[in-house]
Amino acid sequence: MTGPFADTITLRGPLAGIAWTALSLQVAIFAAPLLLVLWLSLMAEGAQPADLSLTAWTSLLGSREARIALSNSLSLAALTALLTTFLAMPLAYLVAIRGRFLGRLLLGFVILMWFLDPGMRILGWMQAFKDLAFLELLPAALLAGFPAELIASIHAWLPLSALALAAGFSRICPALLDAARECGATGFGLLHRIVWPLSRRTVALTVTLVFCGSIGSFLEPRLLGTGEFEQASEWLQRALESETGWPYAASMLLLMLLLASLPLALALFLIQRRRPAP
Repeated sequence: MTGPFADTITLRGPLAGIAWTALSLQVAIFAAPLLLVLWLSLMAEGAQPADLSLTAWTSLLGSREARIALSNSLSLAALTALLTTFLAMPLAYLVAIRGRFLGRLLLGFVILMWFLDPGMRILGWMQAFKDLAFLELLPAALLAGFPAELIASIHAWLPLSALALAAGFSRICPALLDAARECGATGFGLLHRIVWPLSRRTVALTVTLVFCGSIGSFLEPRLLGTGEFEQASEWLQRALESETGWPYAASMLLLMLLLASLPLALALFLIQRRRPAP
């Protein structure tokens, strides 16, 4: 066995059996529903279970409504990932670099946000937006549709983004930061000239993680969506409510999973490729 734990852990005997059993269970738990959804997507309407067809896939790819819904989801997920990561960077800096009482207090608050139900947070903020719009302090356009879903999505994924960035920022050598402070670097200078250049891989992974998670979110469209900006999750839900729509919903699910996984796989590949050889 090679790697950082080669001198401390040796997978032999019962330990190897437990490890392989755990790995097999994980693969089975992941693969079983995936294969069942794939099988469901290949079922033709009204056909026998043994008869497989690409009817659902061809209908999905040929449907203008489905393509628009999927495009809306991709656009919202991309904006959510970029804006959430941008807003989370100062928070992660305070948690990982600044530290002290303010950093610890902010870390506890971010964790509390992460555990608090996002639906409760979204509904609470949207009620506040309604009150402010009623007082003519905010435009009424923020109450529904794309702006509302974007704000809610950013709010829902901000804790994960901040924690992921903070974990990456904490790996920067403290001596390097202390030297920069002694040379007169400000907090913004540290973030811009040291933390950001040394954490680009972490930022890229954070963006892709938020994108992968938000592209299939049901919560924001369910609470705040409108017919003018239908997302793939809403299209999928209508397909599931139809007696004959399950193969089409399965096809949309697999397509969303594929599109969500591609950026993460690409980011991991590029990071691994650029990693210096030992």
